[in-house]
Amino acid sequence: MSDQHQALLYAVADHRYFETPSRLADDGERYPWADGPIPPGWIRADQGLWTSLRPAGAEPVEQGWKIHLSATPHTAGLTLERAGAVLLKRGVPFKFLRSRRAVELFSGKQMHRAASGKFLAAYPPDETWLPELLDALVAAVDGLPGPYILSDLRIGGGPVHVRYGAFVELWCEDADGVAVPALRDPSGRLVPDARGAVYRTPQWVNPPPELEPHLLARTRARDDDFPYAVRKALHFSNAGGIYLADHRVTGRQVVLREARPFAGLDGLGDALERLHREYRTLLTLRGLDCVPEVHGLHTVWEHTYLVEEYIEGRTLLEEMVERHPVAGRDCGPEALRSYARWAESVAASLRRALDAIHGRGVCFRDVHPSNIIVRPDGSVALVDFEYASTIDDPDLARVGARGFRAPAGATGVEADAYGVWATSLAMLMPITEMIEFAPEKAAVLEAAAAERFGLAGAGWPRRPDVGAAVTPDAAEVPDPVDDWPALRELLIVGIHACATPDREDRLFPADWAVFEQGGHTVAHGAAGVLLALARTGAPVPAHYLDWLVAACRRARTGIPRGLYDGLYGSALVLDELGRRQEARETLDRAGAAGFAPHAGIHSGQAGAALAYCHFAESAQDSALLDEAVRVGERLDALARGETPDGAGRLIAPTRAGLLLGFSGAAVLHLRLHDLTGERRWLLAARRALAHDVEHCVVMPDGTVMVRQGHRHLPYLDEGSCGIALVARDYLDRAEDPSLAALIDRVRPLAAGDFVREPGLLRGRAGLVAALAVLGPEGCEQEMARSVRALSWHAVRHRGGVLFPGYGLQKLSADLASGSAGVLLALHTVFDGKGERAGLLPAI
Repeated sequence: MSDQHQALLYAVADHRYFETPSRLADDGERYPWADGPIPPGWIRADQGLWTSLRPAGAEPVEQGWKIHLSATPHTAGLTLERAGAVLLKRGVPFKFLRSRRAVELFSGKQMHRAASGKFLAAYPPDETWLPELLDALVAAVDGLPGPYILSDLRIGGGPVHVRYGAFVELWCEDADGVAVPALRDPSGRLVPDARGAVYRTPQWVNPPPELEPHLLARTRARDDDFPYAVRKALHFSNAGGIYLADHRVTGRQVVLREARPFAGLDGLGDALERLHREYRTLLTLRGLDCVPEVHGLHTVWEHTYLVEEYIEGRTLLEEMVERHPVAGRDCGPEALRSYARWAESVAASLRRALDAIHGRGVCFRDVHPSNIIVRPDGSVALVDFEYASTIDDPDLARVGARGFRAPAGATGVEADAYGVWATSLAMLMPITEMIEFAPEKAAVLEAAAAERFGLAGAGWPRRPDVGAAVTPDAAEVPDPVDDWPALRELLIVGIHACATPDREDRLFPADWAVFEQGGHTVAHGAAGVLLALARTGAPVPAHYLDWLVAACRRARTGIPRGLYDGLYGSALVLDELGRRQEARETLDRAGAAGFAPHAGIHSGQAGAALAYCHFAESAQDSALLDEAVRVGERLDALARGETPDGAGRLIAPTRAGLLLGFSGAAVLHLRLHDLTGERRWLLAARRALAHDVEHCVVMPDGTVMVRQGHRHLPYLDEGSCGIALVARDYLDRAEDPSLAALIDRVRPLAAGDFVREPGLLRGRAGLVAALAVLGPEGCEQEMARSVRALSWHAVRHRGGVLFPGYGLQKLSADLASGSAGVLLALHTVFDGKGERAGLLPAI
């Protein structure tokens, strides 16, 4: 499952924080076996939103042919009743989604396609059970609908599917060193259990004969009469794909919008219902040049395709990414004025388009930059009419993208007016998601846009009078430059106010990864937050440290992790905060899992070795130093292009930066130089830095960033500011004019006018802290302006202040993305006198 889909799964249970899905508020909707009586002789267990039932004393089978049943929210209860009776009678273990709301969630429009539709999973003891069990289940649920499960083989035309896969939780590393679900091959080796959106079986598995008819039916499930040939997939969602295609006879280029029945739920219906609504709307709007021409509907097998005109151009979001004046580009006064004129012209064209649509009695209701196509001539067209309504529809649900959807109760016309305003504002200040956290941020962003772009008078855009009136929060966030002590206190209050020491899964709200990593880590867990509190002089209650120790003892050690996502970093924090015995215990548990195959600091061997360096010095343990030296030698061999000796495979970084690139190895080499006095480590550090410098490019404004694919990055974890911090440490030990020049070209990036996120590792807080360390000489005014801009993201919460984390999706207290990182960064700026030693653990 991708990070995007994981984030969505953890986003549903709470509107403020990422939460474990098990906390979904569905008590009144749970199916009887989820929390009611279960048959005698059976054992119930819960895992997230799944409830499992198994016969008492039954030994779990590791892998085999698993049976999946799909269902709709309307029929899931009956599917469970009928299928469950079959499975209980035969003593077959099974699990099911615990409630109707859970079914709706897993079938949601933006959820992972491979998992879509799965409602019940049964685990036959071996494949000899398969023929009779499949027949019984097919008969039991005959006539009940369910979406097609893309990862499985469908049995007949109903909701029963099969796939060969793991029955129990096993993990291994894939080719990139990422922990993934695993199967055991015939040799006993763990290999990845592929769980994609296409049915496939491991190469050593032969499907039983009973599946042959269904495999044959699957290969025939296509329509040779379909008049369009797909050229490229433009987008995938659980609802279906969007494709660029050509007519087989005329060659006309079109867009195909696919809808899968019973899939892609959104509270208003499934993908097929929305597709038909869009088709009817486009017929109503036929002839307008601001909407695509509709060419018809086609059904292939059980999927329906809306065929519409391909409109030449790019989405407004793509245009914004390409044009917006950000660090690395020309951000002078004329460039800003030019961009603002372009944005106003787009907004004017968008208003004209919506006026034309309203003239046909239709409201769009989903205005945001990804639904707007900007043609080469600058005019705009709207696409994706699945939420359109008639102009006089009195009963409208709130729909749309975060940061662009109108308040609840808005009419269709009001929703479109709000969407124009939000889109106009986003072109200037593309962080309108902040309005979801605090409506008063609308005025803050309007004022910031007017100031930055020199907009005349009151400026534009202005929020329309839609929904409840928005007034500025009486308790404003203190200006960090003018009153850092007050903001510092509010950050500390905000962190303490959201602590949950009564829970085992996490101590503070954080990025969703906190639930995957065990709650204790430096990046997203308790260790990072407690370190930030301690280093800034804030109290760290003893029961918080007790919680961290207990979380480290609970943590799984089967998959090796690193300094920021594993036990190595937690051990270091415990040692720094005075829990030395528990710290060494935690370090030993981390080491027992071995080394991850990554090279960097965040998740890899450089970070683990830095932890060893710390303990080698604090505990005078030469064996730990010897181990760190061996890691340093392997990393240097990797930088030389040689094959490292020992400790399994080691993957060279494909990204560049302090935490994710070879710069992490350079940090280790410099540390070993300090501990041993050996010049070879200084040379190794320079070789490692050279690898990351090769990823750097000179931008149009003369600054230097890391190029990663189509992106240019200045950040700490991945980007040029992190590299510059290591380069400065190198220059403290040796001269190097090229590295000094690199630092001079990086420094202005840290005071950029616009940074989308506020956090330490990938946002403004880390950049201003880097500038404080690198030396703000000549950039003092720009730095003060950048620090003040953190107020764009500061949210008053529970008597304090919190910041949103990665993607501006949820509030976070963690070190990597949230309030703890902002606290530590501003401490470095105002109290740390630019000393890097207190900014990041072990670096």
